[in-house]
Amino acid sequence: MNKKLNIGLITIAIIGGIICGVMRILNNDFYGFLICISIIPVMLVPFLLKKFFSLKISIQVETMYLIFVFFAHFLGSIINFYDLIPGYDKIMHFISGMLSAFIALLLLIKLKQYKKMNLLFTVIFMIATTLSIAALWEFYEFISDYIFSKDAQNVMTTGVSDTMWDMLMAFLGSVLISIQYWCEVKRKKESIVTKFIKEAGA
Repeated sequence: MNKKLNIGLITIAIIGGIICGVMRILNNDFYGFLICISIIPVMLVPFLLKKFFSLKISIQVETMYLIFVFFAHFLGSIINFYDLIPGYDKIMHFISGMLSAFIALLLLIKLKQYKKMNLLFTVIFMIATTLSIAALWEFYEFISDYIFSKDAQNVMTTGVSDTMWDMLMAFLGSVLISIQYWCEVKRKKESIVTKFIKEAGA
């Protein structure tokens, strides 16, 4: 089921991105064209990592990644849900914080640094990783705005508020997963986070 879902998400996003990209280039919107076409390599990241770096990625992790990219990049940026649906941007940043927390756990596991007993360090690492990813994303948006004279960070209308809210929502998302992880370990109850850790090979 997950494999079919992943193929479906990739197919819809890539075909949709190409169609929208052609429409943008016909309207002389080169910036919009780049956003649309960029969905192709972004959706193929799991496949490329497995193909060229022999990285083992579970089907669950791949599905989580593809669903997020589909909603954040394809629906958000290409179909323009960020402008059409109030609060959509903040929801995506909150979810990105949750996923970043899982990425932090995956990094610890792959680097063989995960220790279940070192609970406090793991929680701090999850939150710190999320904040680092959120900051890097805002750097990327700032540089893109500077190069293409755009305003993805909404500086013209909100000053720094939009950027700070984006980072805050990502932070809160990571805190939610961290609390869930803390409770699961303390109660010795296997659930969402600890199941993910087990399946990741810890």
